[in-house]
Amino acid sequence: MTAESNSDDRLRPLPARPRPRSGESTDSYIRRLAHANHLKPSYLRGYLAGPPDYGYGNRPKAERLAVVTGRQQASLERALIDLAPRKPTEPDQPAKPKRRVTLSADKPALFAAIRRDAHAEHLTVTPLAKRNRVHNRTVVQALSSPNPPPRKPRTLQENPALDRVRPALDAILDEYAAKHCGHLPSTRLIWERLLDEYDADVSYATIRRFLSGHPLKNPNGVTSTPGRPAGNFLAATQQTLQAGMVRHYRGMLAAVRQQPAMHGIDGSFATTTAFVLGCDAGSSWGMLTGFHEWLVTRLGKGHDLTWPVLVRHLTPAGWVHPLTPHADIEAVATLFQLLAEFLDQREQPDGLAEIFRTYQSWLNTQSWHHFETPPPNQID
Repeated sequence: MTAESNSDDRLRPLPARPRPRSGESTDSYIRRLAHANHLKPSYLRGYLAGPPDYGYGNRPKAERLAVVTGRQQASLERALIDLAPRKPTEPDQPAKPKRRVTLSADKPALFAAIRRDAHAEHLTVTPLAKRNRVHNRTVVQALSSPNPPPRKPRTLQENPALDRVRPALDAILDEYAAKHCGHLPSTRLIWERLLDEYDADVSYATIRRFLSGHPLKNPNGVTSTPGRPAGNFLAATQQTLQAGMVRHYRGMLAAVRQQPAMHGIDGSFATTTAFVLGCDAGSSWGMLTGFHEWLVTRLGKGHDLTWPVLVRHLTPAGWVHPLTPHADIEAVATLFQLLAEFLDQREQPDGLAEIFRTYQSWLNTQSWHHFETPPPNQID
């Protein structure tokens, strides 16, 4: 007897076993089954997936579901539309030849071969398509013009399942980011909370794909502004902060300002500055990109100063050293106010590039920024 059969022998029917509805999905039935027995849907779903990992993202096993519901596996497979395994293909059925996958760079050579065969052997469209393993439309395009048509722009595919849970997903991410310095929760944690707290019908793979492209997961994956010339000072600034990342930073900073002790700081300017620097390091130094330049243009000087010093210069009382208790409170309030205004500008479509353009314009007005190099024959 295998280990799998031993684990099935230990299964027992649940006390409450609602009847499955005809045409119902497996996830929907598991949620109703969990609610009827006062269980978390994520726990029951993982339990039905079985060992070894009681899989997060794995499909529940039909035989385990049959045991806990006290029903025949065949009846469950007839009622639940996605529980029955897919039928394998007939072994005697001849396999269709795979269609050729052609890259854009290979199309000119393919078109030339099609036109050569058509001219040399006088083949029609269908034989040419079979020989080159392409669609008839490709052959017609090759015969009409030697130049392949440009590819159609790829459009983003909509995900209705993700759109349905996006408000709940944003709420979970905002709450977690406010408590954990802007970091993302794990896929498993988000998926469990969506199932248990929001009764969401979403797969583990959908959440995993969503997080893999999240701006906080890939801090360097920022968007570029089209139409800007490359190769100059602003080439590296053609980036905009994703709106989702700004939202997480706002929630995190608001939580730190309201309850600094919960984040391990005493609320002073020194510890608050250290906390913000740590968050910037945790975001691969992307959170405060442009903050120093933005402060310099706002103050009108201080390009050689660090941003904490610039913030202290921008307090209502100006530079005070050493910091008095009252000046320390003002410096902390000024820091959070400046960060909020800075994130407001970075959230704009061209905000970061505009910050650096303004900084470059300010540099051009400074006399020390311009210097003349004497001709080569005048250099000693």
